[in-house]
Amino acid sequence: MSRTSLFLTLARVFCGIVFIVHGMPKIFNLSGAAEQFSMWGFPAWSAVPVAVIEFFGGILLVAGFLSRILAGIFAVEMAVAGVVVHLPHGWDVFHFGDPMARGYEYNLALILLLLAIILLGPGPLSIDSRLAWGGRMRGGRKGPARGDDLDA
Repeated sequence: MSRTSLFLTLARVFCGIVFIVHGMPKIFNLSGAAEQFSMWGFPAWSAVPVAVIEFFGGILLVAGFLSRILAGIFAVEMAVAGVVVHLPHGWDVFHFGDPMARGYEYNLALILLLLAIILLGPGPLSIDSRLAWGGRMRGGRKGPARGDDLDA
């Protein structure tokens, strides 16, 4: 396994675990999550899809299934959270006191890892890599899938 493949696999698994861990409290305390989302200016109901996507999407990301799609969804989520929730706190690496008063550096780091997954793929140890859209094109050739190669 190349260093790039190892990096992509580790980045994907790490990001998946991060979203599982952040989705779990939302799943098991939807009312609390809805209240928090309302405080941030989002509709209370939006906590439900975010909780489901973070928790179950994180599991799928660890397995490497629909990795690029999920990485895109998570990158958008992190961008929105970064702007709405964390940007007002600036680049706050040392967030003492209120855990919600974090700056946006964590969001940026996750977005960069997620962009690597979107652009370079999920790595070889993934379900996606075993499927047509994960790196093997029609005719058994290896390489990035292009739209014209997927036409039947």
